[in-house]
Amino acid sequence: MKDDRPLERALARVLSPRLGHAPSRWPETLYLHVRERAQRAGLGEAEYVERAGQAGEAASLAMLLDAATIGHTAAYRHPEQFERLGRVLADLAPRRPGPLRLWCAGCSTGEEAYSAAACAEAAGVDAAVLGTDVNPVAIAVARSGLLPQRRSVGAPLPAPWVERVPEALRRRVRFEVASLTDAQPALGAGPFDVILCRNVLLYFERDQVPRLLGRLAAELVPGGHIVLSPAEGILPLPPELRRGPAPGWLQRPEGDAVEPASPRAQAEEGPASTGAGAAAREPGAEAAARLLGAGRADEAEQVLAALLNADPEHLEGWFLLGEALLARGERAQARAAFQRVLRCSAAGARHVDAGALRRAAARRAEALRDPR
Repeated sequence: MKDDRPLERALARVLSPRLGHAPSRWPETLYLHVRERAQRAGLGEAEYVERAGQAGEAASLAMLLDAATIGHTAAYRHPEQFERLGRVLADLAPRRPGPLRLWCAGCSTGEEAYSAAACAEAAGVDAAVLGTDVNPVAIAVARSGLLPQRRSVGAPLPAPWVERVPEALRRRVRFEVASLTDAQPALGAGPFDVILCRNVLLYFERDQVPRLLGRLAAELVPGGHIVLSPAEGILPLPPELRRGPAPGWLQRPEGDAVEPASPRAQAEEGPASTGAGAAAREPGAEAAARLLGAGRADEAEQVLAALLNADPEHLEGWFLLGEALLARGERAQARAAFQRVLRCSAAGARHVDAGALRRAAARRAEALRDPR
């Protein structure tokens, strides 16, 4: 039987410091890439990885990082968040002396950063967007404006982007290679009015999340916003941040309290209630995330039970149920819910990368192996 431990140790030594985390299992694409490249070079797999981490092997290291990261992205992913972003930018612009600054952390091949820039343009707001990612191959694609022919949520890529992102939009966005764990993750370009860091924090251990969010908060202007994916809205926060009125939306308080929504936003969205009545009108997973964020795990569990009874393959639903049970101290049941995530079809992932969610669930299940 093949001993994979030397390869695992080599991957951890070379990639983990650059990515900022060490998953319990790397993506299968990485193992395939290493196997193929090592065979071509006539090297052992662990030897190939160690060599790629040496000085002068930037191209080999870039390809390793590309294979190790999951560039699951799309234009206007989570469209309801971009609708809110447009309103927030329009509200912030009159209060800022110059262009608004936006940062897309973990931007992959650029669709999210370009979507944010287009959102600002549609709102009539002058904005500069920085997109960063640890994967240099993805950043090269983003800079080119020649996006992969992925589909946006529910629709093809915007028609003007199919051949190439328009030059006027590309001028609004700058792309750089950087990691969230770097000494200067935003390369000194802050402070920012809005930071988008969506479907990124699920890759990290839960106890790392408050520290990483604290680093993002330090890059915000007072009253600035951080946007996570809706499913990440349940993650633990540092004291510098408060939860906003929508799942995944966080804010750095300006003064002693979270800045209220503008009168226009309130009129368009209605009251930002976290009550059970408001939650009942939302899609099940988002309602549960809102309730969990408000510390109401019992009610979240009820919402999720109904959701999973209707859709037993709902990946996010099982993950959130694990979080709800864990919040209630039901460790054995929480572990069972996280294990159920691993058995769901990838087609059950509505708003998040299925691979990232499964790896996060696997880490939580492993940590809960002892039910005491």
